[in-house]
Amino acid sequence: MTDITLAQITCQLHDKEANLRAMKRIVKGTKGRIVVFPELNLTGYMPRDDLFRQAEAMSGDSVKAVSKLAKETKKDVIFGAPIRDEKVHGLVYNSSILASGDGRVFRYDKMYLPTFGPFEEKVFFAQGNSAVVAQGMHARIGLMVCYDMFFPELAKLEALMGAQMLVNISAAPTTSRPNFEKVMPARAVENGVFLAYANMVGVHGSLVFGGGSVLYSPRGDVMARAKDLEEDIVVQSVDLKEIEIARRFRPLVRDTRPEVLDGIGTIMRLGRQG
Repeated sequence: MTDITLAQITCQLHDKEANLRAMKRIVKGTKGRIVVFPELNLTGYMPRDDLFRQAEAMSGDSVKAVSKLAKETKKDVIFGAPIRDEKVHGLVYNSSILASGDGRVFRYDKMYLPTFGPFEEKVFFAQGNSAVVAQGMHARIGLMVCYDMFFPELAKLEALMGAQMLVNISAAPTTSRPNFEKVMPARAVENGVFLAYANMVGVHGSLVFGGGSVLYSPRGDVMARAKDLEEDIVVQSVDLKEIEIARRFRPLVRDTRPEVLDGIGTIMRLGRQG
């Protein structure tokens, strides 16, 4: 059995030190062996024109501090941060970082950047281009960020790459919550994996973050849910053996057809013919 902590917190905009203190307090105080924080929780969502000053390289002090914390506590800590491209100056990614309890660090850059309604992520962030399944100390985790949830091809890819759990860190406002609730159990069921979703609470500018962090079983059942609109720390035990049982009775990963996925790629690259 492995305990998962969904740390549904209010993040301080522009104040990395305060957010790091909150992370340290929660990681040390919870029994969870996998601790999940919201999207961009290091800086708040989103620092806009202050983004480029707030962003760090993976070798920066904040990532080092969380990695040290994870190693000291033997926990896998997943958090969100703006990360600079170390080769191409001026590029910043909206990243999910897993600092493992055994000292390794993994990074996923958000692939799907919402730029509609109140969202302006493509104005500030570069798009990621690779799925990441991180081998944590306590599970193999497919990393996702917020809007990524609505693209089943990413979840499928990470499941095929060996993810036992999809972890989506989010800063979703109240208006987005109903849509997330429709697709999250589907992502769990269609891939036979656990799905952990940690959402932010609080107010940044015009956005009121909805909370409602949740953990789904490989059969799409709600195992734990946080409160709406207020800070909440939820801890839930999971048995990774449930994945094998779920896939035995509904072998959706086994029955995935590569020619269908190839067809999607062909149409996206070349356009529909006829």
